[in-house]
Order: sequence, then structure tokens, then C-alpha cells
Amino acid sequence: MNLVFLFAAAILSALTIYRLLLRPQMEGQPDGDTGRYRLLLLLAALLAVAVRVYRFGGVPGGFNQDGAMAAIDAKALADYGTDHYGMRWPVHLTAWGYGQMSALLSYLMAPCIKLFGFHAVSLRLPQLLVSLLGLAALYLFCREAFGKGPALAVLFFAAIDPWHIMQSRWALDCNLYPHFFLFGLYFLHKSLSGRKRLWLCFSMGLFGLCMYCYGIAIYTLPVFLVLACVYLLVKKRVRIGEALLALAVWLAVAWPFILVMAINFFRWDTIETPLFTLPYFAGSVRSGDILFFSENIPAQLWQNMKALADAVIIQKPDLPWNSIGQFGSLYLFSLPFAIAGLVWLLKRLKTSDGAVLLLLFFVTGVWCGLCTNNVNINRVNIIFYPMLCFTGLGLYAVGRCVRVRFLRPGLAAGYLLAFCLFCGCYFGPYAQQIEGYFLKDFGDAVVSLKDSPAEKLYITGKSQGENTAYVSQVLTLFYHETDAEYFQGKRQLPGLLPFRERYTFANMEQLVIDPQENAAYVAAEEELKFFELDAYEMERYGSYYVLRTKGE
Repeated sequence: MNLVFLFAAAILSALTIYRLLLRPQMEGQPDGDTGRYRLLLLLAALLAVAVRVYRFGGVPGGFNQDGAMAAIDAKALADYGTDHYGMRWPVHLTAWGYGQMSALLSYLMAPCIKLFGFHAVSLRLPQLLVSLLGLAALYLFCREAFGKGPALAVLFFAAIDPWHIMQSRWALDCNLYPHFFLFGLYFLHKSLSGRKRLWLCFSMGLFGLCMYCYGIAIYTLPVFLVLACVYLLVKKRVRIGEALLALAVWLAVAWPFILVMAINFFRWDTIETPLFTLPYFAGSVRSGDILFFSENIPAQLWQNMKALADAVIIQKPDLPWNSIGQFGSLYLFSLPFAIAGLVWLLKRLKTSDGAVLLLLFFVTGVWCGLCTNNVNINRVNIIFYPMLCFTGLGLYAVGRCVRVRFLRPGLAAGYLLAFCLFCGCYFGPYAQQIEGYFLKDFGDAVVSLKDSPAEKLYITGKSQGENTAYVSQVLTLFYHETDAEYFQGKRQLPGLLPFRERYTFANMEQLVIDPQENAAYVAAEEELKFFELDAYEMERYGSYYVLRTKGE
């Protein structure tokens, strides 16, 4: 099916590009604001919401370890105003130690925990809400920049887009970045048509928050801001004073994160202020992800170019939580429409500020892919909103330029078929597959010991392969909803040993297993050989077993 659709898309897009370049009058007249339009807009909105909330919290099953890390820090922030290590209001999270984590998602999770409790729905709710707001901002931006018809086409495509659906249904800190970038872009464009300083300041505040979404914002977002500022100054759409005001507002929000990056680059000490902490991470290895720190920059740049093409253009299979191979991030046959949409956009650069800003958004995404080593979908996620726009605009252009009866219903039917197949896979076979990647069986085993009367708990270090005790610990903290001060050793819970004495995370072969000890175990199937099985009661959770001393 993909090859047939790709062939048809290529023919339609080639014809559209020809007519756009040589016979622009064939594009047709702008769409009017009719009852039919409003009905289609409502349908697109309902479709977008329905596919994102259906079985929300249950699909994907289990919980990704990075989402779990964000959640345990969020719980600590909600309870004590610290991360789970005890750092007071950190600007950037220590997280795994060797690799830090952006803080905004945890700060958004914290009030959800306070209001709704600690469970998958409340913890994934911020990403869902931000993603839905992203769709609204995308539609409003396109409507104001290009008109109602193009905006509706973009919204419909975004509503059923695999990338947008998948990232909205689980919790990963970096996936906030494209949405907050889009929010800033929308209000920046809005500032050009009225109440300039108000919307400009609001835009810069949102761009400032981008810095707390994903660390790569430090070398990607400024590229967009500088290019946009130069363009708007040259076109006399903003004055020098307004540009300086924008810079001041952005710095007012972003400076703590920028200072954290400086602290870690120059290896300064952690700075504690009355309001927040700017940490130094002695064990950080994140600089190895950036092109500028590579040992062989030309070779790494070539690798980055190939990785960018694989992730965005070819849409090769990515990490299973980022895409489903047979559908890709934008549907595998959509590239010709995206090219047609880019041509449609380029023809409007002289007359539309929105077209220029969207193109700069795309250029920033390309810069991100070139400068970040071996990107995958979530590392280059800011490029996908421009790609969504290009594809939707291309579909609109095809529908206006190619005068073939039933073409528009045919395009709609083709994408509806692809969408239905995607949903059937996502909520069917894929839902079973992703549970393994999100370690659901391990989580179920750990949950069964949450209120165990055993004095000690031994948790296998093979949760995510060999020697991944650090993942086992994070997931156990998550599933046991462990109190942060108990974890830190500052608080004693009635009837329990201190955390470091009660919990041990290790491969079973590293332990001396005593059947007489008042203990319970979570062991991988291949580790059962280290136990005297007659001495234990066992429960199976997929490839993991819970072993309790008989009579516990």
C-alpha cells in the first residue's frame, strides 16, 4: 500500500509543483468561512482529541524509565520542593547523574500529582494537554498566516499524524520542546498584526521556557531567534527598541538555564539561591552528543546528515516508542506532499511573514539534526511541526491545483485508510509489543511487593538487560511511590529498615541468597537457578518472578 500511495503522491505533487511554478493561477480562490468549513473543523478537532484520549494511561502499557524518572522528581517537588536527591527547586534535574534531564515536565507533573494522585493518567496528562494546545496553536498560526483552507488541511493532517499521536500519549521531557517552540512562534507572528509589545513579550516568555524543555535548546533556539530578529528588523516589522525588549524578556526567563550550562561548561560550583538551585553535574557525559565536541567533526557531520535523512525524509524504523515502522512519523508516502507544500510556502516568502517564520522554524530543525549526533525522532523533534505544515499545505495545494473529480475525497479517503490501519496497529499488536519495551512485566512484579512485610527486598538488576540496576532502582522508586526523604535517608518509615538497607538492586548471581532470611525477591527467569525453589512461593509476571519465603 505504501508504494502505491507513494507513487500516486509523487505524480500529484509533481503536477502541483509544475502548476505552482508555471501556472500559478491554477491554484484557485481562497476558501470561504462556511457552515461546511466549521463542520470539518469540528470533525478534525474531535478526531484529534478522540485518538489521543482513547485508552489514555493504558496504552502504552508500563512506564518508560525516563518518564518514571521525571515522575519521581515531580513527586519530590510536590512533597518537599526538591528533586528526589534533595536538591531544592533545581533549574535542571540531576536525574541519572551521568545524563541530566530537563525540568519543565516534572514541574508540570507536580500539580497534577497534587490534584489527581500518582498514576499513569495524571503523570502523562501534561504531555497530552500541551500536545492538544500545540494542535490549536498550529491551526491558529496557519489560519492567520495562510488562510482558513490551508489551516484546515494542516490541522486534519496533524490530527491523524503518527508522530503527534504517539508523543502525546506518554511522558518524555524533551517532547515538550516542539510544542513550546510552536507556542512562541504563534505569538511572535501574532505580535506583528496588533498589540505588538504584549504578544511579543508573551512570545519571548514561551521561547524562554523552551530552554527548560530540552537541553539542545541552548544551541538551537538562539539560531531561530537571531534569524527571525534579523528578518523582522530588515523588513521593519520591529524596531530596535522592541528587539531589545524581546531579548530582555527572553533572558529574564532563560538566564537560570543558560547559567547552568555555563556552570557545567566551565566546571564552576553549584549555586544555591533563595528561589532555586543552579547545579553542577560532575558526572555529565552529555557534551558527547554535540557535533562541536566530536573528535572528527567532518566524519560526525556526515553521520549526522545521514541520521537526519533517515529520521525525517526516509522515515526509517526508529525506537519503538517513537514510531511504528510501517507508518513512519508522517506516513511513509507523505514526502511528495511535503515537497509540494514547501514549494507552495516558498512562493509566499515575499508576501507572508508567517511563511518566513515557518521556514526559519524548519531551518532550525535542520540545524538541530546536523549539530546533534546521530539523531532519532525525539532528538530532532522540533522539525516535525514544520514537516506537518509542509505536508498539510501540500495536500491543500494538490486539491486546489489538480482539477480532477473526486480528488479531494480520494486524498481524504487514502489518509483515512492509513489512519485506521495505524490505529488498528497502535491499539492492537503494537500495544502488546510496547509493554515489553516499557517493562510492564517488571513493573507488575515490583508493584506486587509494594506493601510486602518482608524485611528486605532484592530486585534484579536485569530489568533492561544485563547490569541495569540503576533502571531497576528508578522503576522501583516509581512503582512504590517512594517518599523522597525516605530514599535520601532523612526520614524513617514505621516498621521499615532505611531505604539503603531494605532495598538491594543487583543481579542475583551477585547475592548470597539465604532461604532463612526474611526477604522477597524480583528475579528474571534465567536467575531462578540461583534459588532453592522449594523454599519459596513464586508468582510469575511474564519473564519475571516474585519469590517470597514460605510463610511470609
